[in-house]
Amino acid sequence: MTETDAYQQFDATTLDYERAYRECALVKGVALERMPWDIGGPQPVLVELEKEGRVSGDVLDIGSGVGDNAIHLAKCGYRVTGVDIAPTAVEKAQARAAEQGVAVTFAAGDATKLDGYQNQFDTVTSSLVFHCFGPQQRRAYADALARAMRPGARLLQWCSRGDAAGPEPITEELLRVAFSGPEWTINSLKAVYITTTVLSEPRRRDYRGGKFDTDDAGATKIPQWLLDATRN
Repeated sequence: MTETDAYQQFDATTLDYERAYRECALVKGVALERMPWDIGGPQPVLVELEKEGRVSGDVLDIGSGVGDNAIHLAKCGYRVTGVDIAPTAVEKAQARAAEQGVAVTFAAGDATKLDGYQNQFDTVTSSLVFHCFGPQQRRAYADALARAMRPGARLLQWCSRGDAAGPEPITEELLRVAFSGPEWTINSLKAVYITTTVLSEPRRRDYRGGKFDTDDAGATKIPQWLLDATRN
């Protein structure tokens, strides 16, 4: 199996994330240089959101991965907790934070439960997580976030738009339904892109029918939904 095959078969809803981080492979036996979402720094969308003043107080970073988003926010002066399902990812994040001399609390945890985090956070950032869940998990995830957030807290979530991360397209309606309960007010939901240099040619051309465009610098543009919601 080739590296292109690994991207073709990628399904965020069934991926074993601990194995993926441990072996650096989306498909068993096909090693990658790094995880596709590991761009060596914070996601540009997060950097812009922080600059716009949409981050405040105690922050929970869901799906913290190797830690770059959480580390960036800690450097900006926030008290940050990063949670990821994969213990190996947590270890890598702790090592990155230590190398940069940044204080972040990283822990392994299930985003559909968030046990031990009740009523603790003023902002939650969620990067590339929502599209990892099936219908029942999405409801549990939204409920877990609501429990972890203080009244008036803000959720900033970006996730796959369309079918880039799996067989079920993530639509605007699907997102609005997931956050339609009395705990939530959706402030905005818009189509954006994240960029990464990981999907270079020929992988970009072959992956899922070559649906991805590039920006002026040649980075791959991956379609995302950006949800800004308030915990009532």
